[in-house]
Amino acid sequence: MHNLRAILLLTISLLMIIPEAHSEGSKEVLSDSSNFVKASLIVSTPTDIIYSSLGHCAIRMECPSEQLDYCFSLETNTQPGDYLKFFNGDADAAVRAIPTEMYLAECRKEGRGVDQYEFNLTWHEKQQLWKSLDEEMMKPPHLKFNFLNTNCVMMVIIMIQNALIDESINYVEVPSYLTCDNGNGLRHLTRSTPWYQFIYITLSGAICDEYFSMEYRMTPISLPEVFGKAQIKGSNGQRSLFKGTPVSLVRQTNFPSSSPFTPRLVFSILLLLVILITWCEWKRGCKHTARITDTILLALEFIIGVLLCYTTLATSLFAAHWNWYLIPCNPLPLLLLLLFGKHKNFYKIYLLYTIILIAFIIATPLSSQLDIEHQLITAMFATRTASKYLKHKKINALPK
Repeated sequence: MHNLRAILLLTISLLMIIPEAHSEGSKEVLSDSSNFVKASLIVSTPTDIIYSSLGHCAIRMECPSEQLDYCFSLETNTQPGDYLKFFNGDADAAVRAIPTEMYLAECRKEGRGVDQYEFNLTWHEKQQLWKSLDEEMMKPPHLKFNFLNTNCVMMVIIMIQNALIDESINYVEVPSYLTCDNGNGLRHLTRSTPWYQFIYITLSGAICDEYFSMEYRMTPISLPEVFGKAQIKGSNGQRSLFKGTPVSLVRQTNFPSSSPFTPRLVFSILLLLVILITWCEWKRGCKHTARITDTILLALEFIIGVLLCYTTLATSLFAAHWNWYLIPCNPLPLLLLLLFGKHKNFYKIYLLYTIILIAFIIATPLSSQLDIEHQLITAMFATRTASKYLKHKKINALPK
């Protein structure tokens, strides 16, 4: 890596002083020639792995005359001890220069497709872009990965903006799904992977993107669509951000699989099962099965609640201001049961929580912030808490 950095640093120094005419015995390199410097956006397709389910992007820099070709990519450390940092929102990230053939070989291995979109930059801007990328690469890992503002998309946007000389990117036409609030943009981008969509929406909170600008909502797979219509605007007019036509570098062979057992179907079945168990408890006296069901639901609610509290309130991983799903999924029910479950009036807590859950269910169709999958989960909890309240109320009503 140190040798690579030294080579790139030397290359940038040379590129800044390459003459516009050729010397004897050397290949001619003109400042406006295609063999001077070429800058492109590289976009990789999604895979079945959750962290790459929205694709990946990088910047490719080429200098054919010097036989240099690298992909500059934002990478995080992948050592076993770094996974906890990842969920803290503190994973170290840095820009890495990877030889393009090596980068593409890894994409082929993962079955990803790779497309290239050439940037319409002046040769001065391409020099500045390569210089900025190289300077960033020379720094030790100092960035903290975050799904919102420290990711591969933001790396590309910031580097391109920094390379422009007295110009800026003008987003002429923005896809409608990137202007949607309350998680609808994320739902659109993950519509082909329902389980990943459910996980993303659950962890980030449906309301999270209401506060964020369009640039923060973009993902690698949406970047070509946005950049393809964008303009570079300056005092001398404007020009398109891309030039030419996209080039397919690697054919996609691994397509995200779609299971018929979607979250909606699975949670619908589970809700029916919970209702059936509750009916059996009241009509057939199946108390043992009901207790097992309550234990499982309470444990799941506690685990999910702790995770949501952690990712929403204690970390910056998803940059969510608030997560609505902390209302039905939080650690309080189990904690209250363990602490005060033997109190004679504890059953009234079941009534209070049932009312809260029912209100959450009623609010779901009235707001785009919530969805049917989480409504079904909430209905499971509400069914059991209502049953436990009525059961204890019936017991307390019996003559002593």
